[in-house]
Amino acid sequence: MRSVWLWIAVAICSLCSVTAVVRSGSSDAFEIPRDIKILDNELMASKVSMVPLTLIQGADSKGAVCLDGTLPGYHLDRGFGSGANSWLIHLEGGGWCNNRSSCEFRKTTRRGSSKFMEKALNFTGILSNKPQENPDFYNWNRIKLRYCDGASFSGDSQDEGSQLFYRGQRIWQVAMEEFMSLGMQKAEQVSLLHFDFCSAFMFCFIFLSNH
Repeated sequence: MRSVWLWIAVAICSLCSVTAVVRSGSSDAFEIPRDIKILDNELMASKVSMVPLTLIQGADSKGAVCLDGTLPGYHLDRGFGSGANSWLIHLEGGGWCNNRSSCEFRKTTRRGSSKFMEKALNFTGILSNKPQENPDFYNWNRIKLRYCDGASFSGDSQDEGSQLFYRGQRIWQVAMEEFMSLGMQKAEQVSLLHFDFCSAFMFCFIFLSNH
């Protein structure tokens, strides 16, 4: 019985010693090694923010749909600081489908249906929020408008026989309405960027407008 009490006394003394060290503000016994701190900071810096896909609700009621009739979508990473009222819109490229069979195939891919689009994207390059990677636009509102109409946001027709919807122009219109409602109507600067890679050539169009 005496030995039991002795062990209890030792445990209490040990606890008191730890408490005294903590209260004294000493960090010698608990300090995280410097190399671990550096590693932790590097890991935090390397973490990538995934930007979720947003479908434009109600777009189908205006006939603004992808090739297969699904809702169009976009990814938006909000701006901050001095770039909070500036907007960069990247129109996703991907060439055209030029006949019924190629368009029927395309509607089974992310280029023709939002069902197959990535649910979140890593924004890099000109869409990055890192100043060292994207010094000009890192703190702007950065949007990637997904491409799913088969004709670079320019068509407005329908193939009844194969149920293909060529509604790129309507997608563009409802997307602009959506972005305006999200704050773009108060924009100080708006930049539109479009890269389209086609089978025989590369078309690159950059339109910049400041207002």
